[in-house]
Amino acid sequence: MKLRRIKAVQLPAHVLNKRKRRRQRILKAIRFTLVTALFAITVVYASLSPFFNIKQVTSEGSAHYSGELLAAASGISTGRNGFRLLFGSDTFSGIFRIGDAEQNIIKACSYVREARVRYILPSTIHIEAIEREPAAILDMKGTRLLIDREGYLLEIEPAKDYPDLPVMITALLTSADPGSKLDIPDEMLLSAFKVFDTIKEVDAVNEDKLLDDVDYVDACDPFNIYVSVESRIKVNLGRAEDMHYKINAASSIIRRNIKKTERGTLDFSADTDPVFTPEYGG
Repeated sequence: MKLRRIKAVQLPAHVLNKRKRRRQRILKAIRFTLVTALFAITVVYASLSPFFNIKQVTSEGSAHYSGELLAAASGISTGRNGFRLLFGSDTFSGIFRIGDAEQNIIKACSYVREARVRYILPSTIHIEAIEREPAAILDMKGTRLLIDREGYLLEIEPAKDYPDLPVMITALLTSADPGSKLDIPDEMLLSAFKVFDTIKEVDAVNEDKLLDDVDYVDACDPFNIYVSVESRIKVNLGRAEDMHYKINAASSIIRRNIKKTERGTLDFSADTDPVFTPEYGG
């Protein structure tokens, strides 16, 4: 009997593909393990090496705080290991950023809206501060609060005068913590700023300017928004509607129809024409 050589039987394509995928998975797992181990070894070495200790802290963007103050607020000091700071942070805000230090600065520095604390290899911490802009003085029963346009408290009884900032009236607040948003209705804040913004727009096209004579805006009652002018005329604008017309009309009436010696209330709150009620005996 003659023997015949039989060629190897080729495995089906799906079996070959399955084996190929299995080998690829094994190779990927080995590669991942090696990279992870190498990374871990590098991190351990970096966290122990004095070469990566912080030697300087730089800063930019702050008009109110020195670099030393920002560094102190961050909780970072020279001599500490940069990688330990980086991987020891509980808050992640970006690659090579130290989230905990950023939050510390925001909590400690009321003017800072956003902080970016970056670790720059091998031994530098760079702090970038983005600050809030003072936008108004909030008068709370005689106490002056400096706020930004979003209602965040910057200072209580600011030492610096801000004669160009608008003054707003508010009722007593439950809390007033610098750096925190005040517990005041957004509608009140938006209405008060809308009044001042409209006065600026009207003044830009009128010869007689009103803004310099405005004492304050009281928007505590959204249905009766008051503007005090020259400490003698109270203008009741009603709701924050048709503001451009009301401000323009009030400016014209005060300049042309009300004597400089008169005191009283100019009322726009009704749907009729504005009415001036003198304050007799004032």
